[in-house]
Amino acid sequence: MNEFLHWTAWRMEMPAAYGAFHLLSTAILLALTIFAAWRLRNANERQNRIVLGAVGAFLLLTEVYKIAFHMAVNPYDWSFWGAFPFQLCSVPMYLCVFCALCRNKRLNGWLYEFMFAVNMFGGLMSFIEPSGIQHTYITLTVHAYMWHMALIFVGLYLYFSRRACMQTTGYKKAAAVYLGSCVVAQGFNLIFGDKINCFYISPYKQSPLAVFKDIYASCGWVVNMLLLILALLLASAAVYYIGYYFRVKAAKRKEKETVSV
Repeated sequence: MNEFLHWTAWRMEMPAAYGAFHLLSTAILLALTIFAAWRLRNANERQNRIVLGAVGAFLLLTEVYKIAFHMAVNPYDWSFWGAFPFQLCSVPMYLCVFCALCRNKRLNGWLYEFMFAVNMFGGLMSFIEPSGIQHTYITLTVHAYMWHMALIFVGLYLYFSRRACMQTTGYKKAAAVYLGSCVVAQGFNLIFGDKINCFYISPYKQSPLAVFKDIYASCGWVVNMLLLILALLLASAAVYYIGYYFRVKAAKRKEKETVSV
């Protein structure tokens, strides 16, 4: 296994933000993602579990590969930002598998809202500010692109299939799940100290995020944590209610067309 991992350590020049590789790869993957999510919009509950289970299995297997790769090529170097598998964009790996197995529609509904509003936003931001998905290894770069596009796919699929963003109160569920995830993430941070930085809110490790790393340096971890959580809540709320606006608009247009016929 160690030999295989080293064999896959193919070097590449780190892609430039908004360079040809970044823009072309993003455009192609996004087009395929939107197409796939739209085609699956009529999935029944059994098919829904298969879709989420398949995405969850993909995320889980590739995460195992990424961690194994990192530990083989850079032994015990936990400075790599994604080494510990509980970042915000890692949460869908667990939730997709959970929702595929769970038959409690009410509980799944809370998680669907979260994956649409919060995780899809996280996936989108990774391509808007791509420093976290560009690497000097081909396999890690491909993994990061596919991983974050999978988050966008899940969000769009849940939206198109009418499993998320169906009512204005739905965002409260998304926010509640996010805040609960923050508590879990901070628990990991407290346990592992400066070895990890889950959700980038650790008291022991500076945030790597633009703007927030300066806030951490000048104002401390509490201010950084509160402002980062608030910013994420506001941004994901915008995603949710923009999605709801377009859903209502589409429903009114359909109703108008039905009346005219």
